[in-house]
Parts: sequence; C-alpha cells; structure tokens
Amino acid sequence: MAYYYVEDIDSSLIVVHMIQTCSKYFPVPTVTDGEDLQYKLRTLNKLYTMWIEEQFNDSSYQSEIYKRICEMFFENVFRHLPLYSYTPDGEINIEMMWELKQLYPVYKVFAAFLNLKGFDEEKLMPYVGKTFINALIQRMDNSCMETERDCVKKILFLLFEKAFYLKTHILQGIINSLLNYGHISINMGVKELLELFRTLMYHKLVKSPIIAKVVYKVFFFQEKHSYFRIVLFYILCFFKYFLMNGFVVLLPLIKHNELCHYAGQLHECFKTAVHEVDAGLGAWFVDNVIGHWSASSADVPSLCQTLAELYFQACDQKGRRQTHQSVVRHIVSCLLMAVTVDGTTVTACLAYTEFCDRLIDDAAANEWEKCDNGEAMERVAKGLIAIYRYHSDYNCVDYSRRLLRRLVSDERHLVGDACRLTVLQVLIEDRPLAMIENLVDNTK
Repeated sequence: MAYYYVEDIDSSLIVVHMIQTCSKYFPVPTVTDGEDLQYKLRTLNKLYTMWIEEQFNDSSYQSEIYKRICEMFFENVFRHLPLYSYTPDGEINIEMMWELKQLYPVYKVFAAFLNLKGFDEEKLMPYVGKTFINALIQRMDNSCMETERDCVKKILFLLFEKAFYLKTHILQGIINSLLNYGHISINMGVKELLELFRTLMYHKLVKSPIIAKVVYKVFFFQEKHSYFRIVLFYILCFFKYFLMNGFVVLLPLIKHNELCHYAGQLHECFKTAVHEVDAGLGAWFVDNVIGHWSASSADVPSLCQTLAELYFQACDQKGRRQTHQSVVRHIVSCLLMAVTVDGTTVTACLAYTEFCDRLIDDAAANEWEKCDNGEAMERVAKGLIAIYRYHSDYNCVDYSRRLLRRLVSDERHLVGDACRLTVLQVLIEDRPLAMIENLVDNTK
C-alpha cells in the first residue's frame, strides 16, 4: 500500500502554527467574542474540516504535530478549573456555556485527528498516557454539560480503538471513578462511565469475579491446613485484580439515591456481564442486589426495576431456578412491610405489586419446577392478601385484587386448593367497593 507522507516543511509549519493559535484559552470576557477568540474558533473549524477531508487518506503527520495537538488539548481542557465549574446541583450557568463554546470545537478537532486513517499510536505514546486518561475521565465526571460529557466519551472510545497501549489505563480509570461514586460531591458522568465500562466488557477486558470468589471461600474454610492456606493466600493475591476488574464497581451503584438517573445504563452493564463475560454472574448479581436492598437510599421503583432486569432479563434458566425462592421471599417480605410500617409510600407498594405481577406472568409462562412455582405463588398470594385487606390506598388494593383473581382463575392452577379457597374467601369481601362507599359517606 502506498502512503503519502506530509513531510513538506511549509505544510507542517502551517499546521503547527494553526494549532498553536488555538492553544490559548480565553476567560469569560467583559464584551462578547473578541477578535482573538473569533480567530481561534475559525482556525479550529479549518483544522476540523481539513482532517475530516483527510480521514480516508493514508496520510501520516510528523511527531511534532502529535505533540502540538496534545499540548493544545491540554491547555484548553486540563487547565485549572474555576469554582463555578463544580456546581454540586448540576446547574448550568453562563460561564459554563462560554467555556463549552471554546471546548466543543477543541473536542471535535482532537476527535477528527484521532480518526485519521494514517494515525500512528506510537507517535501519540509520549504525550498521552495514564495521567492524560485520568484527567480526561475526571473532566467528564465533573462536567455538568451533557454535550461535553458526550464529546469526552467519544474521545475515550477513539483512544480505546486507536491506541492499544491505553486500554488498561482506560479500564482502570473507569473503575476508579465508579468506585469513588458517592464519596465525592461531583459525579455527573456516571452514565457515560457505565457506557464505556459496557464496551470494555464486550472486548473481554473485564474478568469474572467468580474465580476470586471461589478461592476466597476455600481460603477461609481451610483452617486446619496452614500451608494450604498460605498457598491459597498467594493465589488470592494473584486473582485480586479479578475483583477490581470484575463487577464490585457495579453493585454499590444501586445504593445511591440517584439510581433513577443511570438505571438504564446500569441494567445494560449487568446484562452484558452475564451474556458476554460469565453466565454465572446473573444469580450472583441478584443475591447481591437483595443483600444491598436495605442499605440503599435509592427509590423503590428503581430498585425493583433493577432486580427485575437482572432476574427476568439477565439470568438464564439456571440462574432463575437458583434465585427464584430468594427473590419471591424478598418481594413478599417487602409487601408485608409496606402494610405494617408507617411511612411506606404508595409508589413503593405499587412497585412491589408490579413485581408480583411479573412473577405471576413468569409462573404462568414457564413449565419448569412446578412444585417450587406453586409454593412461590402461594407466598405471593399471602403478600397480596395483606395488601388487599389492610392497605389504605385504593390503587394498591385494586391492583392486588386483580392479581389475586389471576392466581385463582388461571387454568394452570398456580396455587393449591387450600390457597385458592383462601383467596376466594378474601375476594368475597370486595374491599375496593367498601372503600368507595366509605369515601362517599365521608363526603356527605
């Protein structure tokens, strides 16, 4: 293949001069758009257009160009950030808009350069390493501007694809940032980090924690064999990165009250882990989500949605058999608590009841383990009866009535005869009608 090398001194000097012109960052002005800033933005646009047009040419730039483009990016993006860049409530102000006006074309130019067909990662290596990647991830995590976070995410994707030597740094930077989520006041980029983490799983860079988990158990149960324990200790140390590169970074994310904002990306990560890395992770995730439930400050609908995605979508048949009883026990206990504990919201009760709806659908659609299903459905019936009889909200009571009717009317006989009779006796009470009548009486 014939390559065209851009070695003409005049051409290189022109590109270097253009890049240097764009290296200065202009702070918030007292007047709108000075001449220097306008010239900078025009130059960035010219560079972007030039490299987009050269995207499919086998052109190769000298190392000096790599150095200058990285310096320009560093001076604009990694400069000392003012205090207004760290608004904890995510409020976007005029200063941020001004900042993005300069940074957006910088991100576009850098991405266009990385996309050049003649891009050479060896020439990039002296200027982009672990420090650069960590600063880039921190920038994304601190930015209140979704547009900026998307730009940084795109650059990280490109660096991952174009520079093999950076893959480990990108993985470790993402893991460290996710592990720090909630411990610092600024974590705006969790959705983008999860999208990147999912991509790394597709590329088989994230290992399963199952190996380390097994070694951990053997190590602590072999108390009588000290030599064996020493050997296992070193094996455990060797596999320590499995835990770091595994999925301990995902599970703590369900504990935060911002779960509703990134639940979709987290669910996709869970499913990708099960389908692409290790099918055995499904049951492990389900057990851990249930274990973290009481300590979570997230809203109940988001928690229920996360558990439903794991159990119904991520788990294979074996994983669902393994966790079926624990999931049913957990949801029913939450239903019973929704009746007995003051302050439980209607939204939470409806979320638990909706989960029971899906359990009933699943039991009706699957033939496997009918005995366990029957026992589980009778447990579900117990929880629904408690809601039907004692909950104060009409919507919750009416929803539970519809589900109880399904349990006793389904042709597959989801519950035994004794439970069926109990449910029918409860439904005779027609509590929703009684609640409506009481409401009418109280309004007279």
